[in-house]
Amino acid sequence: MSSELLESKMSAWHGVGIMSPILRALEEQGFVEPTEIQAKTLPAAVLGRRDILGAAETGSGKTLAFGIPILHRILEDRGQSAVHAKRTIEAEPCQSENEYEEHEDENSREMVGLGCVQVMKDVSPHNTPGCSQSKLYALVLTPTRELAMQVHKHLTAAARYTGIKIAVVVGGMAPQKQERLLSRGPEIVVATPGRLWELIQDGNPHLAQVSNIRCLAIDETDRMLERGHFQELHNLLELLNVDEGKKRQRQNFVFSATLTMVHEPPRRLKSRNKKLRLTPGQKLQNIMTMLGVTNPKVVDVTKESGTAGTLTEARIVCALEEKDVYLYYFIQQHPGRTLIFCNSISCVRRLAQLLSLLQCRPLPLHANMMQRQRLKNLDRFRDNSRGLLLATDVAARGLDIPGVQHVIHYQVPRTSETYVHRSGRTARAQKEGLTLLLIEPTEVPHYTRLCRTLGRTKDLPLFPISSSLLAAAKQRVTLAQELDRLELATRKSSTETGWFRKALTEMDMLVDDEDLPRQMDDDESNKLRRLASVKRKQLGALLCSHRQHGDMSNAVNVAKSAVDIRAKPQKNRHNLFLKNRRKNKE
Repeated sequence: MSSELLESKMSAWHGVGIMSPILRALEEQGFVEPTEIQAKTLPAAVLGRRDILGAAETGSGKTLAFGIPILHRILEDRGQSAVHAKRTIEAEPCQSENEYEEHEDENSREMVGLGCVQVMKDVSPHNTPGCSQSKLYALVLTPTRELAMQVHKHLTAAARYTGIKIAVVVGGMAPQKQERLLSRGPEIVVATPGRLWELIQDGNPHLAQVSNIRCLAIDETDRMLERGHFQELHNLLELLNVDEGKKRQRQNFVFSATLTMVHEPPRRLKSRNKKLRLTPGQKLQNIMTMLGVTNPKVVDVTKESGTAGTLTEARIVCALEEKDVYLYYFIQQHPGRTLIFCNSISCVRRLAQLLSLLQCRPLPLHANMMQRQRLKNLDRFRDNSRGLLLATDVAARGLDIPGVQHVIHYQVPRTSETYVHRSGRTARAQKEGLTLLLIEPTEVPHYTRLCRTLGRTKDLPLFPISSSLLAAAKQRVTLAQELDRLELATRKSSTETGWFRKALTEMDMLVDDEDLPRQMDDDESNKLRRLASVKRKQLGALLCSHRQHGDMSNAVNVAKSAVDIRAKPQKNRHNLFLKNRRKNKE
C-alpha cells in the first residue's frame, strides 16, 4: 500500500503524529481509528511526551494507548528521518528465523512474535541501520505472566515494520533462555516484577541499563502497587528513581480499568480508623508519589458503573451446598465459552475434579500450575467455542480472550476492583456478555459492600431458573459428588500411608505397624472401588440420557428478560441488598 493511500485510509489517526511504519501495522490489524482512551491520551503522549494516568474499561485499547507512544519515541530517538521511515514502510517485514523456534519448547511458543521481533540471529549495530542494538529504551510491567505475554504479542504486532525488538521476561520459564533473548539487545522489555528483579540482581548486562530507560509503563497499576504485594516492584522503582535528572526525563504510563475506583477497607480495619477509605484523588496522588510522576495528563473514560455498557449482570441466590448444582445447570443450559472464577486454588481443584466427572471437560488455571500447562490450557480455551476455564484471579486482569460469553463468580469477589476485572473478560470490543454471581448466605455482606462501592442502588436481577431442569441437574451432581468422595477416600488412604513409609525409609527408622496411620485393608479398599465403579456406571447412564440440554437459550437474553420482569412492581424475596440496608439503618 502506498503512503498516500495509507494516510487516506488512516486519516482518523492524523492528529496524533504517528510514524508511517506504526500506521501500516495498525491498518493491517484493522485499527482504522483510535478508541476513546487512545484518542484522549495519544496526542499528549506522542506530541507532548507527557506522563499519562489512564483509566478505561477492560477491552478498550489500553495496551496500544501506551504501546504506540513508546514505539514512536524509540523511532524518534533513533533519529530516523522521514526518508528512512518511507523506505521502511515500503519494505516487506522481516521473516522469523527458525533458530528461535527450534530452541524454545512448547511453554515459550506464546513468546514468539511477529516480524523480526526476538528472532534476529545477528543484532550487531553494523547490519541494522539507524539504531543501537544494545540500548534498553522502555520497560513494561504487568502483574501476571499471561498478561505480560499478551502485551508482548500486541506490541510485537504494532512494531512489525519498525525493526524494534521486544522481549518478554516472566517467571515459570528457564532463566537461561530469557537471558539469551536479552543478549539480543531488545529495545523494549515486557516483564513481571519478580523475574525481572531476579535477573537484575544476577547482573544481566542488558538490564544493567534499566535506570536509563526513557519510558516506563505499568499495566493494571492499582493491583501492582497495593501494600504487601510485588515487593520487587517497589525495589525496582527505588532503583529507577535514584537519579532525579533521569527520573524527570522518563515518560511514565499508568493504566488500569480500576485506577480511580476505591473500595471499603475490611471491617476489622474500618472500625479502628474511619479515614482508611481513600478518595479517588488520594489514590491517584499515592500512585503519582510512588512512581515519581509530577504533572501527568489524567484521563478517566470509565462508566459510572465501572463495567462495560454491553455487559449484563445477574445473580443466583442459593445455599452453599447448592452452588455446584446451579453451576452445572448453567453450563448445561447455556453452553458457550465460559470463565468461572474462584477465590482459592483448592476450590478450583475441587471443581475441576467434579466437573470432569460430569464430562464438562474443565480447564484449570491457577498460580501453582506449571507455566507450560497454564499456556496450554489458555490455548485450548481460546480454540473451543464451548470452552470452560476454571481460574483464580490470576486470569482476572488484562487477558484478552476473544468470544468469552459468560463470566461466573462461583465465589463472590472480595473487592469491587476484582469484580470489575473478572467481569471485564466478557463484553469486550462492544460485544455482549453476561457476568453471574453465585451468592450463598455468608457472602451477602461482601455482595452488599460490592453493590455499595459500585453505586448500585438496587439488587442485581435474579437469573431465571427452570425448576424441572434444575432437579435433573441436581440428581447428576449429587451422584458425581458421591463418586468424588469415594475416589478421594481411596486415594487419601494409600497416599498418606505411602508417604509415611517413604519418610521412615529415608530416615532409616523402624516403627511398629500399630504406630503407622490406619490403612484400609484389602476388603475395605475393594469394597470402596466396587462401590465407586457402580456409581460411575450410574452417572454415565444419567449423563447419556440427558445429552439434550433443554432449549439452550442464550444466557444474555435470559438475563435481560429477568430485568424486564423485575421492572414490574413485585415482591422479591431475595432482595438482599435492600434488606441489609434497612438492617443497617435500624
